Amino acid sequence: MVLKAAAVIASPVFDGVFNGDATVEKTCRLIEEAASNGARLIVFPETYIPIFPWWVYMAVSNLKQQELFKQLYKHSFSVDSPQIKKIAQVCKQTGMVAVVGLNEKDGHTIYNSQVFIDQGKILGTHRKLIPTGGERTVWGRGDGSGIRVFETSAGKIGGLICYEHSMSLARYTLYSMGEQIHVANFPGANFKSQQRDRNKVIDAIIRNLAFEGQLFVCNSTTTLSEEEKNFYLELVPSNQGVLEAGGGIAAIVDPFSNYIGGPMENQEGIVYGEIDFDKIILAKHFVDCVGHYSRPDVFTLLFNNRRLTPVERVSQFNHVFKSGLNQEVEQAIEVLKKNLHKVQDDEMVAAIEDLARLI
Repeated sequence: MVLKAAAVIASPVFDGVFNGDATVEKTCRLIEEAASNGARLIVFPETYIPIFPWWVYMAVSNLKQQELFKQLYKHSFSVDSPQIKKIAQVCKQTGMVAVVGLNEKDGHTIYNSQVFIDQGKILGTHRKLIPTGGERTVWGRGDGSGIRVFETSAGKIGGLICYEHSMSLARYTLYSMGEQIHVANFPGANFKSQQRDRNKVIDAIIRNLAFEGQLFVCNSTTTLSEEEKNFYLELVPSNQGVLEAGGGIAAIVDPFSNYIGGPMENQEGIVYGEIDFDKIILAKHFVDCVGHYSRPDVFTLLFNNRRLTPVERVSQFNHVFKSGLNQEVEQAIEVLKKNLHKVQDDEMVAAIEDLARLI
């Protein structure tokens, strides 16, 4: 199978205030544009909706941070919100698969999430496992239930967010699930206070990932607009000369670490690349890191994919139910647990996890 993929580099809509609704509209337009150019898959930057909170890396007073968080919360959306359903509807109309970076609101916590959508169906999310540095003041932590590879009409797709890509065990877990296309997304800006060239770091990450996993990588980042830059300079005037507009890189990489789309840097746009799945076969003929090039007799990985909740309810009937399980039922549940990553329905996954806790 061969398909055309699209990776976005773009700024969220910012007109002096956060504007989640307007950024959703822009997301829909970009999906329609990519579809009109023959793409089947499109990926968007980290927390593209409504914005990436760059202020966590600046000298911002606690009172200002509280106000900024309040505004971010008000413009963030839950996965079942009308705004995300609107994006899903555009994907249905265009026949697109989309992975969208979202400040995901769940209760009164915000998560840094990737939302996976296949032709109108919201498949699920991946929440960033470890918010980096000051990001911990904004986002909650994901858990193993979000480390998933989704079976889509555009192939087997998984993803990680920004410096999660330093977590080699997370990468390997996705490879083990048969990942064919990896979605990487980052925030992009010319933020010169950090001791690294962000675009060069991203380039190294995504090309190594493609080689290591023998898969395709679609990478998307934001690029900082003049309006957003001016907002932060007004917020923290000492950032003059440190924070500049631009930055960011969008690219598509094949399993041999070659760019087949982009890279496009420091400007808004969409890059396209042809994904030929036969290249994965050829790459894995030489090195299959979860097959013939693995050594499970030397190295093994323990993966906890349970969805974590702050309250576990233990029924008075659990003991009775457990004691009444016969051997065939116990074996069937064990098979379900081992194959849980293949289940795409979130309610079914939760039901299986609840059942598994009883034995």
